Amino acid sequence: MISELTPLIRLQGIDLEIRKIREQKEKLPERLDALQERVAGKEASIEEMKEKIRDIRKRKIEIEDELELETERMKKSQQKMSAVQNNREYQALNKEIEEIKKANKTREDELLDLLEEIKKLEEAVAEGEMELEADRKEAAAEEKHINEIAQGLDRKIKELDKEAEAVAAEVKPDLLARYRFLAERRQGLVVAAVTDAVCSACNMNIPPQMYNELLRDERMMTCPSCQRLIYALKTDS
Repeated sequence: MISELTPLIRLQGIDLEIRKIREQKEKLPERLDALQERVAGKEASIEEMKEKIRDIRKRKIEIEDELELETERMKKSQQKMSAVQNNREYQALNKEIEEIKKANKTREDELLDLLEEIKKLEEAVAEGEMELEADRKEAAAEEKHINEIAQGLDRKIKELDKEAEAVAAEVKPDLLARYRFLAERRQGLVVAAVTDAVCSACNMNIPPQMYNELLRDERMMTCPSCQRLIYALKTDS
């Protein structure tokens, strides 16, 4: 291998490690995002139930008001019955009273249903809020854990950046610029070994004549398929 590639290979190893750590750091919030999404979902669900409770209570008040008014109307009709002069008036009042009783029974049944529904919803809200509190604590703990890991990864990246800077100083400026250019376009893998005429980066064959020249290690060469810098990795025959 020509000497110019030696520090470049070391630099590539450091840069790939930095890239790997950054990818690891980017994936850290995935579980936290899922937890926060779950918290938001439960918050929305609880608020929806509370809104439903408010609507049911409004309806409950409306029915109670109707029941009170109709009960008062029924009392007045009952009082009138003692003063009726004929059977026709009596029958009319009696029919009116029965209709009010029937309607009030329907209202009372609806009130019972509404009270039962409110009870069930309040129980569901209480249970949901307990679960929500647990999820919030879990999310807060996960966020703290992620921050601790992220800080450790940042320290490691900082150490590797210093190491990379020192190694980069050993590389010729024009070659370093070429390396940086290719690194952006080749996911950080710029220098590749060639074994038995096969590029380890793209797995394509190197032409025989070119491979023979590569084995002589006289000049810097690039893979004709992926344009990476290549060197021959000789194996025992």
